[in-house]
Amino acid sequence: MFRFMLFLFSYGICVISVGNLLLYLNYRTLGYSWTAVWAFIVGTHELYLAIGSIIVLFILIFDLIPSRFPFF
Repeated sequence: MFRFMLFLFSYGICVISVGNLLLYLNYRTLGYSWTAVWAFIVGTHELYLAIGSIIVLFILIFDLIPSRFPFF
């Protein structure tokens, strides 16, 4: 149950942060250059939240951490 809740939490954080990162691309329509937009995106916390949540989802989906200790 803990893994399922962690999955749902990580998925929600991933969706919200990637959605915000996509919205930051609208700065391009305001006349900012690509370098300025990418520099802004790299400096935001949403990028690091997205990367962290994708890593947690990868670990949970591909079962890299066993749910039980095999000897008990």
